[in-house]
Amino acid sequence: MSEIQLRPAHADTNAAARIIAQHVGPTPLQKEKTFSESLNADAFVKYEFLSPVKSFKIRGALNLAHVLAESKSVSRVVTVSTGNHGAAMAFACREYNLSLTVGVPVNCDQSKLELIRQFGGELEMIGRDLDETKELLQQRPRSPDTLFIEDGSCPEIVAGTSTIGAEIVQELPNVEVVIVPVGNGALIGGIGTALKAFNPSIRVIGVQSDLAPCMTLSFEAGHAVDTESCDTFATGMAVRVSIPDAVDLMLSVVDEMHTVSETDLKEAMGAFDRHTGYLPEGAGAAPLAAALKMRADLKNKVVCLIASGANVDDVLRQEIKEKFV
Repeated sequence: MSEIQLRPAHADTNAAARIIAQHVGPTPLQKEKTFSESLNADAFVKYEFLSPVKSFKIRGALNLAHVLAESKSVSRVVTVSTGNHGAAMAFACREYNLSLTVGVPVNCDQSKLELIRQFGGELEMIGRDLDETKELLQQRPRSPDTLFIEDGSCPEIVAGTSTIGAEIVQELPNVEVVIVPVGNGALIGGIGTALKAFNPSIRVIGVQSDLAPCMTLSFEAGHAVDTESCDTFATGMAVRVSIPDAVDLMLSVVDEMHTVSETDLKEAMGAFDRHTGYLPEGAGAAPLAAALKMRADLKNKVVCLIASGANVDDVLRQEIKEKFV
């Protein structure tokens, strides 16, 4: 596969939108007064966590499951996840009567595992992080009707995420800057593709934790770069092995990459809770954390922050409430 094959065409985005609309509605895009005042900009939030699985992952999962069910050649899907992708795949596979096994790292957020169980996914806890889990599961033999899915290198999943960009420009055509959390790149690759197709001058900015910066390092190097560890609490961005095709797509549709600290992420989570009543997870708050760091550059701009997920375990929730709200 290549960046060209991973990049969704306009027809792919439209087809994915039709499939997704059969199951869930568009997510809200809301101007947030306090964030706008803090940034001295018109700040909008795309609330991707207001879905049955509490994350944007539902889009790609539904599009993929629909395609697999139509093919009639796959009856079981195997995938790996730190939680959100697994929960979304469990929801989608239940909708399309496909069996699902989700490999998760042994230290995964319990809140996310509970969603996978709730939607009927079979869980296997294996590996110290997402990339080791993937490596171990890929080594196993599989029957012909079983398909291994890697979230960041699946065209149907990227087409699903591109529908977010399409919704943004339909509702906010004058948007100037969109800030997106980055893990394996499927989210920013899809959103960036749709935004740049609509208006190439829209600035697409990715953000990662400085403890899991492999895609930022890849962006700076111009090719895939891996890291030794990805020890961020923000499991939605906890990736250390970059996917070359996802890197190539990122390089073609992303203008900037930024990193933020763990404290920046927690402070942004607290700001969300305080001012909106919602508590996004670390990845979901990352765009606000980045925007606050680069506020001088965003002055008077129309900015959209992608709040990607809100699966927060009880221990972290308590910490945020006590120390950051």
